[in-house]
Amino acid sequence: MHSHTPLFLVIEDHPEVAQNNCCFLQKVEASANCICVETPEQGLERLKLETPELVVVDLQFGTISGEQSAKPGIELLRQIFEQYPNLNILVYTSDSSFLIHLVNLINKHHGGFVVVNKMELRKAFIEGAQSALKGELRIPRELRQEMKLTEKELEALKLLCQYSLTDHAIAERMHVALRTAQNYVQRLKEKLDIDSWEDSTTSARVAVCMEAVRRKLLLL
Repeated sequence: MHSHTPLFLVIEDHPEVAQNNCCFLQKVEASANCICVETPEQGLERLKLETPELVVVDLQFGTISGEQSAKPGIELLRQIFEQYPNLNILVYTSDSSFLIHLVNLINKHHGGFVVVNKMELRKAFIEGAQSALKGELRIPRELRQEMKLTEKELEALKLLCQYSLTDHAIAERMHVALRTAQNYVQRLKEKLDIDSWEDSTTSARVAVCMEAVRRKLLLL
């Protein structure tokens, strides 16, 4: 019986950067097959052939004039969100504010979605890839303010706060896998901006409920 070899797809128009990304991704999964393509069009063609465990996208691409533009990257992500709702995606960019155009689609995406700043150390890139592969949502703060909770997340919020259920109990009540329930809770923390809470004595789960009440998402 053959074991499955994970596939990573890197969409990056600088070949050296793409190869560096593959080297770092092998630190996440040494056995993975890493494929690099240079344009969004090639990336979409590749996705028609097979489904990777992770897609890594540089948000900005070079244009004919030699300038860098986020427009191709934004359009690429828009098509990925619409056609492949369960893909795990890692975006790296020096300016995440461009992603404000995609907030509604990011909000509804079922797969992992993580944004990493290009200026950060490569450790952040590796940790971002690991988070995306787990199906987590990790986005910059300016995007969190725009995010709405989905119906499933609201259901998990109610079970978490009104019934004080554990992740296991939430999974049972919602008839989903434990990992899915854990991702609902993680997304609640992310969308409600819980890591910005300064009160270190308050647990993250309690902070989620307090913030939900403050935003009138829950009536306790």
